[in-house]
Amino acid sequence: MPSPPSRLPWASGRRAVVACILLILVVSAGLRLWNLTSPGEYMFDEVYYAKDAKAILDGRMDPKRDYPWEPGDVVSWAHPDAGKMAIAVGIALFGDRPFGWRVSSVVAGLALLACVFPVARRLGLSRGWALVALGLAAADLLGIAQSRIATLDIFVAAWTAVCVLCALRYVQDGRRGLWLAACGLAGGLAVATKWSGALALVAAVAIVALGDRIAALAPRDGARAGDHVPLGMKGARTAGLWDPVAIAALVGALVALPAVVYVASYVPYFADGHSLAHFRELHSQMWHFNFTLSAPHSYASAAPTWMVVYRPVWYSFVDEGAYFGVVAMGNPFLWWVGLAALLAAPVLGIWRRVTLPLLPALLVVVLYVPWFATGRTSFLYYMTPVAPFLAILVAAVAATLVADQVPGRLRTTLATGVVAALVAALAWDAIGRAAAFVFWDLPGRSSGGAATATVVVAVAALLAVVAVAFAQRRTRPLVVGLVLGAIVGICVPFLTIVLNIGVPADEFYRLIWFTSWI
Repeated sequence: MPSPPSRLPWASGRRAVVACILLILVVSAGLRLWNLTSPGEYMFDEVYYAKDAKAILDGRMDPKRDYPWEPGDVVSWAHPDAGKMAIAVGIALFGDRPFGWRVSSVVAGLALLACVFPVARRLGLSRGWALVALGLAAADLLGIAQSRIATLDIFVAAWTAVCVLCALRYVQDGRRGLWLAACGLAGGLAVATKWSGALALVAAVAIVALGDRIAALAPRDGARAGDHVPLGMKGARTAGLWDPVAIAALVGALVALPAVVYVASYVPYFADGHSLAHFRELHSQMWHFNFTLSAPHSYASAAPTWMVVYRPVWYSFVDEGAYFGVVAMGNPFLWWVGLAALLAAPVLGIWRRVTLPLLPALLVVVLYVPWFATGRTSFLYYMTPVAPFLAILVAAVAATLVADQVPGRLRTTLATGVVAALVAALAWDAIGRAAAFVFWDLPGRSSGGAATATVVVAVAALLAVVAVAFAQRRTRPLVVGLVLGAIVGICVPFLTIVLNIGVPADEFYRLIWFTSWI
């Protein structure tokens, strides 16, 4: 069997890697900043968070007469204040206008992307495959949309990524206390933005608990693209995790420090005249809201449906001859492939006896699956912190599938990916017409059972083709390249309904593949 290559040939040099990272970040910054002020009025929940950020900035949080625990003019009291304070920074710098409301989200979105490459490397991916993960994350439509609206989820996602990165550095770089403290600080800021940010700390605890199995994945020069820690690694210990001093350090960094950060986010609340009694009552009300909210909403969806992109959320829609809209949805190809990768990860891990696909899958599970237990009204954009790890998971599964290929085969993966990206970007109209016929027209022309049977047969045929292709080692790089390229390419046509660009009605409906997307 040929030895795995040292790295993908197209990402062999450090300078080339840095150049690729910078290029992806620059393009991503352009997508986030272009047309940022459109629409020119509050869209969706900006009517709460941008207004409340201005109220915090103006000091309008004084106690109300009837409900003294309420923070004055701040109506989004159900969530902590760190995210609103981040939005307030943009308003302070650029004024109370659309650019000022949204620019902090742009910065957070870019910070989130900047974490993807180092996190992927520390989860065991080679430089080349870590670049693939970054490219896939940059092509996710939800990340772009959330980086262009003054709401809280992008800040939760950014702090979650920083928290995970710091936890990895702590375990892999000699368990230095500085990295553990940074992990707790980032996790605290995630919780101080939304309570769901606590999942970042859960992920950090999982990383620390895995001990040396995570430490063995630390990036090293000369690492091969197929190098993974064997499942049966002896010595996969927790390196003194249960030592009393270590436990005290973990509790201090991952419990006490986040609690201090959380309380500190309420400094403006206390400064405007609120007492500890008000603070306690506020949190009693927050608990009731966050765990019992059951208000109907046309764009609400249950957590198990998020990864199949069942119900996107339209933040803005205007008919001005052309359709102008902003939608929060995942890249359908990325998320569907991500779901398949999540299911395939344990199989590949056992089959290849490696951990590479398992650890990104674990992080996706930790950050996503707890939402299944919620009974409150929820929305697809809660997936914002999960999506970058989904991209890393897809790259990890792809790397595992082609780990035993010779360099020439990997060049085939790259070339095929480029072609597939161009085809997906240019042939979206045909894809949309086919989707419209199957999921819109066909149910109206025949019985629902016939339409369902058609879809089932088509999906079964596709899975059969993929299974046959993967059964042949020579064709794996070709299929992997096609899939990865299609993920990146399909992002392009959907940018029109993420960046609020006018679209003729017929073109718009060819982007709406399913009835649940409208």
